[in-house]
Amino acid sequence: MKNDSIDSSTRTKPFTELDMTFERIPYDWESRKEWLQLPFPLEEYHMRIAKVRQEMSREGLDALLIYGAPGLLNGDVRWISNFITAIGNTVVVLPREGAPMLTTNSILHSAPMHSFVHQTWIEDVRPAHLPGTVKNPEGIGKHVCRFLQERKLEDGRIGLVGEMFFAAPILDELRAKLPKAELVSGARTYMTAKQIKSHREIAVMEQVGMATAAGLEAVMELAKPGVSELELSAAAHQAVAGMADWVVHCMIASGPRSGLKHLYPSPRKLEDGDMVFLDLGAHYQGYNTDTARTFCAGTIGKRQREVLQCGLDMFEAALEAAKPGVRVAELQHIAQSIAEECGYGEHYWPTGFGHGIGTNIAELPDLHWKSETVLQPGHVFALEPMIVIHGFGCGVIEDQILITETGARSLTPARRKLW
Repeated sequence: MKNDSIDSSTRTKPFTELDMTFERIPYDWESRKEWLQLPFPLEEYHMRIAKVRQEMSREGLDALLIYGAPGLLNGDVRWISNFITAIGNTVVVLPREGAPMLTTNSILHSAPMHSFVHQTWIEDVRPAHLPGTVKNPEGIGKHVCRFLQERKLEDGRIGLVGEMFFAAPILDELRAKLPKAELVSGARTYMTAKQIKSHREIAVMEQVGMATAAGLEAVMELAKPGVSELELSAAAHQAVAGMADWVVHCMIASGPRSGLKHLYPSPRKLEDGDMVFLDLGAHYQGYNTDTARTFCAGTIGKRQREVLQCGLDMFEAALEAAKPGVRVAELQHIAQSIAEECGYGEHYWPTGFGHGIGTNIAELPDLHWKSETVLQPGHVFALEPMIVIHGFGCGVIEDQILITETGARSLTPARRKLW
């Protein structure tokens, strides 16, 4: 049956003429700043800019293109701008002199003010169209090229931050329109500037550490035979929810599957004597955690106790030895020596020792195998020396560790031993 109420041929009154541009709700700086909410005072971001530019000068870089994408790929953009890339891509262009510019196609229904642009302190914001949302989208690359031309940097030395993830159309347009520009890696330059956390950053990381600890404790308290992995995950999410923005990941593997480590929870119910691996991360104001606990549900056997204790001993010995001036390789030697003494040297995992953490899930300091990195006050990293036995389980404790002026301390206030 025909519905005359929606028959366009019978409609005589014209539709309201609507503004289809980005400016339908003004997003200029004066319109945005009343809605601005930053996790840090503006001076913190100015300090970050100064640190990055100092490193740029050392490397002879005229500008950095800082790339961001949704989720864990947005850390570099968030650190410098506080912008959240919800969908699509973002580039912050930071010249060695002058104000930065942010361009993004993370624009929901062509409305920048509905799409987090009011959450960045950067005044020069240039929106682009998300592919598929308009007939002829205007891309990010155009804005990047135009800005570099405005700053007379079309033949400059340009560093790419996040170059392993950069969207190809952006780089293609940049190379086509600015063929004289020298594109080089800027990742190390940027990460070097980020690696020493400020006291404000540490305060936020302590907050998200407490949220994560609440999730760990909720799981450890509930983990008994008959409880499913999904129920444990629900407890973790509920505990974290009131203290952080969101749960980044919640991996739970029990029984023989715990030797596989990184699995999302299933309906499987814990059985008496099961080894359990829990890896939990949370996010707050741009900062991430990555933590782990291993334990046994119900009755614990001799080998299980040995593996769990070995993981704990490695962690605590490395934590006790960590302080300014110590090389990461020295901590790795301590952990591996304990694994050998416990009789589990063949199950020690050298590439799983840890990683720097902050707005990125992995950043400086380097904790790769035999790293010569020298620890400094303000370094924060996830420490996780591990024993992994395929088909059996793991012995690993993972906390966020802060290097202080005199030693090191954990930012994850949760129990480590349940046996």
